[in-house]
Amino acid sequence: MKRKRWVERHKGLLIMGGTLLTLALAVTGSCQYYMQPQYAGEVVYDRLWSTILYSVVKLYTFSPTVNIGIRTPLCYEIARWAAPLCTAYWLFRALEAVLRHRIELLSRRLGKRRQIAVFGYNEESAAFLQNLAEESEKNRRDKKEEYSIALITEQMPEQELQLQLERKHILVYQADVIHEGNTEEGIAFIRKCLDNFSEIVLFYEDGALNFTILKNFMEYVRQHPAAGKRAARKGRIHCAVRCEKKILKRMVADYYDHQEGEKPFELTSFSMPEMAAWDLFEKMPLYTNSLTWTGEKIKGREAAVQEVMEAIPNPHLLIAGFGRCGQAVFEEALIAGTLSFCSRAEGYERLRITIVDENCARCRRVIESRYPRIEKICDVEYIDENIESIGVDRRLRSLPPVTYIAVCFSDQTVSVSAMEKMAGFLTAPGSWNWIAAKESGPVPIGVRMRSSGAVIGYWMERKREASAYTIQAFGTEKQILTHENVIRSAMEERAKNFNAAYAKIQRQMEASGEEPELTKEELWDGLSFEKKESNRAQVKNAPYMRELLKLLPPLPKREDALKNGRDTDQFLEELERVPVLDLLAAQEHRRWCNFHYASGYAGYDPDRSRKGKISKVEENGEEYYGKVHYCLIDDWTAMKEDQEARKTIIYDVCSIYGYTMCREEENVL
Repeated sequence: MKRKRWVERHKGLLIMGGTLLTLALAVTGSCQYYMQPQYAGEVVYDRLWSTILYSVVKLYTFSPTVNIGIRTPLCYEIARWAAPLCTAYWLFRALEAVLRHRIELLSRRLGKRRQIAVFGYNEESAAFLQNLAEESEKNRRDKKEEYSIALITEQMPEQELQLQLERKHILVYQADVIHEGNTEEGIAFIRKCLDNFSEIVLFYEDGALNFTILKNFMEYVRQHPAAGKRAARKGRIHCAVRCEKKILKRMVADYYDHQEGEKPFELTSFSMPEMAAWDLFEKMPLYTNSLTWTGEKIKGREAAVQEVMEAIPNPHLLIAGFGRCGQAVFEEALIAGTLSFCSRAEGYERLRITIVDENCARCRRVIESRYPRIEKICDVEYIDENIESIGVDRRLRSLPPVTYIAVCFSDQTVSVSAMEKMAGFLTAPGSWNWIAAKESGPVPIGVRMRSSGAVIGYWMERKREASAYTIQAFGTEKQILTHENVIRSAMEERAKNFNAAYAKIQRQMEASGEEPELTKEELWDGLSFEKKESNRAQVKNAPYMRELLKLLPPLPKREDALKNGRDTDQFLEELERVPVLDLLAAQEHRRWCNFHYASGYAGYDPDRSRKGKISKVEENGEEYYGKVHYCLIDDWTAMKEDQEARKTIIYDVCSIYGYTMCREEENVL
């Protein structure tokens, strides 16, 4: 098996070496034959090299100059058989390069498979194409829908690479839609894409290039409205745009939302760090240990809602390495990490995040520039040390025990070293974390691995006796660069369904028995980028809310809770008489506030007309600059007393019932 893999890995080198060796044998054999009288006799001196070259060429054309059976040198005899084989190999390879492309084109025209176009070839898109090809092959074996995959690049790859791709049924096109999108050739290719592809992935690492391609597509649709209508009639094309920076993600969404006329795309965006962070918290939810510990504490008795919420400890997250992945994990934790706004668990009253990095000054600058009110969300500790330094252990011992660890270094070797160090710290004799783990469960340790998590699996097999932690690899290219994660169709459907359910509850609250006239797609299209992101955040928060509701008394019927929604005073009076709904609404409001603080908001401004605009906020003698909102009030009692903000509390309650309407087994929210 090892020999077979070695041959496969070095196949190209072996073939090229064999070809050169055959050429050397052909030249040597011909020289020996025509330069030595005992073989060919005397050859005219000034025709010798011409004769030798002619002999070499004839060897490769299946017609050697020396007939079979005549005495020849050994080198010539070997070349007599090897040279035609080389000719046949390279000839068939050239034919394959031409014919395979034509056959793939024909099969796509005749077949009815879903066609996916990937723009841009780089390390990440290569991994995505490989995963797509494997998924398609698996679907073929399971008799499910297959994919027809196309790669579009500015320059054709080398023939060897093109053949490798097309052997996996990945058709390669050469088209420069970035610089030639407005030329006749570029317009023809854009038209072909809109007519043939059902999914388009813009995978250039530079998000500005992806934006340019999207803009060229939309310019074509604007100039040819019939093309947009035709694409919309057959179903919107799923278009996923890679945006590694949040500012580009917002700009892409804003540009598309402001386009008039028919929109051919179902637009989503993705980034590698974000997908890695989602993978981490999906595998090892941030809330599991906290809710497990709370459930054990109240087991066997009926606890009051206030007691349950106060007993839930908020996480203490340790992030080792604050590069792009660490920053994505940090932001996800900001939005979903406050499990209880009123926790009284000692040391865990607030979300706490500890960052271990050799350049914490840079980390602090990044955090303060992106989140001007970070202190509203959590407490951040900085350990300005190398992860392998003994100083890390000393600092950690001075803090409450960590409940979650994310190792996010870009260097896999450093990640493994950090994992070993963290595991050793958690299991040190007399460790506070070891004692805490016995009560709340093992501390999850997520380790960012780019290529494979094999070393993590080996570590856990070797350390089976360890009960203070559990380790999993996250963010490998195999795990995150899948069709579902990149296209995000399921996530978008859940967000749309959540928004539609929310709108339906609002209509019922307004005593309108009619079903909404707008479809869920139309409702979704009417949302701003920020509101769409808010819905996605609620979708990711839904699993926690479902688990939390299991620890609490049942909610009142939705109709009873919302029947007085239009009378704010009466509604709030009734809300206070239902503690479970009151506290859950307060928890949802805190999540909403944290989402806005994590989106760069600076604070409260009573002027409704300034909602979402950049303004100066003065608080506790400090000045902050950022977007403001008239509902961005942290204290729940103060929220109820504000004459404008209190009118929106009903929407927090609507969100609670939106969570209860989701059924995980049907993948519907």
